[in-house]
Amino acid sequence: MKKIPALLKRSLQYSFAIITFINTVAGVIGFTIRDFSEKLTWWHCLIILIAAYVVITIPIFFGLRAYQHRSYKTKINGKLVTIKVGDLFAESGWKVIPFNEFFDTQVDDVIIAHSSLNGIMIDEYIEGKIEELNTAIRGAVSASSKFLPADVDGRKKYPLGRLIPYSDFLMLAFTHFDEQNIAYIGVGEYEQLLIRMWVELRRVYMGKEIAIPLIGTGVTTIDGVSEKNYTELLRCILCTLKSSKFQPQKGITIVLQPEAMDQIDMNAIREEF
Repeated sequence: MKKIPALLKRSLQYSFAIITFINTVAGVIGFTIRDFSEKLTWWHCLIILIAAYVVITIPIFFGLRAYQHRSYKTKINGKLVTIKVGDLFAESGWKVIPFNEFFDTQVDDVIIAHSSLNGIMIDEYIEGKIEELNTAIRGAVSASSKFLPADVDGRKKYPLGRLIPYSDFLMLAFTHFDEQNIAYIGVGEYEQLLIRMWVELRRVYMGKEIAIPLIGTGVTTIDGVSEKNYTELLRCILCTLKSSKFQPQKGITIVLQPEAMDQIDMNAIREEF
């Protein structure tokens, strides 16, 4: 069964609370639905109750959605963090784009999907400079031996968390890549990846603005979980940022797609951060 979006779930919870409150008050004053008409049967009462539940839920849902999709700003490590719905590519400064551990650039819906962030980056923003991009990847240097690539069958395989700058993009080694062209990452590796990413960002960001997506919401398989929890993904990004002590001068913007925002319990995020 498909998981109920966090926004709809909270709307149903609020509606149930309101219905329960109204029912309690009505019980205290001795009022029932049958007071409208003695001809109402139990199933008439049930239909009225369900209809009231739906009528209350709909405006609550759209009200919460409007509030949810507003940008949320907080401070972590003394620096501004903005969470908002938007277009990552329209942001100024660095834009973090997840790649696989080989930094493949072949967009063919087999190696890289055209609809993925790295597919859109290559299709729409590289503009025929694919060889220049590949040269930048091959020539990338690291200040730490922990982020140096290993040779695997004549290809360079980079540690997860490695960042390679190109133009105004920071390409992130985010996933493993197997023989069936499946991108995956272990659930235990996700947090370590983010910790390494903050270390790399500190090295390369040069005081510029930084925009990142909700890493992990794409086609990548996260081994060890049956279904992705977007709230937990966002919480992990924020928690690892906090523990990293990274203090980017111009803060960080986390840019979400509308459908991703609908899956996040932003009230829980606001309460925690």
